[in-house]
Amino acid sequence: MFSPIEQEFLQARFEYHFKKRTSTDAAPSSTELFPDIPQDLSTLPTRSAKGRKGVNFYALLKAFLLAPLLYVEVMVSSVHLQVIGNSDFRMVCGFDTRPSLKTFERFDQIMIENGLWEKARQLMVSYNLFHGIVGKEEQLAVDTTHVDAEATVHKMKKCSHSEPCHCPKIPTDDNVGVMRKSNTVTYIAHKISLVCGVESELPLSRSVFKGDEHDAKTLEPTLEKVTEDLPEEFLKTVQYVSADGIYQSADNQQHTKSILKAKLLAPINPRKIQDKALESCGMTKLDRYGVPHCISGHKLQLKGLDEAKEHYVWTCPVFDPKYKQEGLSCSNEQHIQCCNGAKTGRTLRIHQSMTPQIDT
Repeated sequence: MFSPIEQEFLQARFEYHFKKRTSTDAAPSSTELFPDIPQDLSTLPTRSAKGRKGVNFYALLKAFLLAPLLYVEVMVSSVHLQVIGNSDFRMVCGFDTRPSLKTFERFDQIMIENGLWEKARQLMVSYNLFHGIVGKEEQLAVDTTHVDAEATVHKMKKCSHSEPCHCPKIPTDDNVGVMRKSNTVTYIAHKISLVCGVESELPLSRSVFKGDEHDAKTLEPTLEKVTEDLPEEFLKTVQYVSADGIYQSADNQQHTKSILKAKLLAPINPRKIQDKALESCGMTKLDRYGVPHCISGHKLQLKGLDEAKEHYVWTCPVFDPKYKQEGLSCSNEQHIQCCNGAKTGRTLRIHQSMTPQIDT
């Protein structure tokens, strides 16, 4: 599966060493530095022009991919310590010797600079989907988390000039922001939007944002990244995208429909809407989520939608046998006052314009 990555890595590693070698061509030769050394060195042992054989690609790749299974943070220094300190892990990865830290640093640098980690990730997802290891999904779940940033917000790189200059200011990290979880909890972080299959619960795609990016604005680029990461055959089966209430908006509903041809399922987000009095017989208020409350203090149950009249139809949770909730009761006096003692209780119609927070 990773053979294309191996070939690209070997080519990139060759170019990496070639650049380092050519950058020293201007250095003086040994004859210039030491003119007394004999010119005929044929009798001395020589090293192969091919150089020393590099550490096996797959051994290094396995070390980085398997480290999380041992709860090892995927950092060069952490993975290297695990390899040299755990003989079982070293054997499973396929190392013949104990590679140096520089070997791991060079491997990770080449993989990052040539985008090979990202290609390896996409290969794994495609392989698992194609071979049925991860089944097709009807519903995807989207949520955000954060990764602490090893950076300072708005910190700029310093140029090498000793005198005042007009060099452009370049941030040390252009993807970091202040993430506020509450009034007392704040992180300097990157925001990660993760997409998982609801059935498999496995991560299928991810997008990275600044820590201060609003969650509701991350859905569109996240779904666009999904279309890049996952094959079309898999996306054809996706019917729904579930997410937190913060994502519930007309724009995000449209983005989900246009990008994945799916429906966004998210709880009602009232935003700035507050509870308000409901001037209807037997009712007390229409809460911020668009649900009517009766004089007995019960929330009515949504019975359906009258598309012709654009009405939501609500029904009694005490007397309607189809929507009855156990444990609820209504006194005879309140029953008569609310619905004149109707056998199935009160039925109430609310026009859609009164509850714009509800996604029809």
